[in-house]
Amino acid sequence: MLEPALLDDARLDATQRQLLTLTDRLLAAIQSGDEATYTSLCLPELSCFEDIAPYRVDGVEFHRHLVRRAADHPESQPVRQDMLNPRVQVYENCGIVTYTRLCTYEGPDGPYWRAYNETRVYICVEGRWRMAHFHRSPAPVTDGGAAVSR
Repeated sequence: MLEPALLDDARLDATQRQLLTLTDRLLAAIQSGDEATYTSLCLPELSCFEDIAPYRVDGVEFHRHLVRRAADHPESQPVRQDMLNPRVQVYENCGIVTYTRLCTYEGPDGPYWRAYNETRVYICVEGRWRMAHFHRSPAPVTDGGAAVSR
């Protein structure tokens, strides 16, 4: 979830705001299992490094499968996700969005959290920004200075 106050308070130009909003839409599509939106926001040759694969994954089809799975299993999805400390860099037709994604889950013993450091790389093709690459790494969640895991 992208807090509107973040966009209001941040000193972002129109392109930076667009990329941050686009990233928020992408994360919402992942969480809700909206395969059509996810696919429309990605290049077909999307590549990534993420914690669920020990190697680079090429092509959007792998991720479409994961998004479909989210739609089939909404109970496994976070009840909330936040982009913490986002940074947006733009270089001509390349945009880079980095942030920590904090996912809140509801468990039998109450809420718990997982965090990931993420980088999303967008390319502007024919006037439209689409994700070309991303990198996702687990980040420790702390509780009073101690790492928390579930």
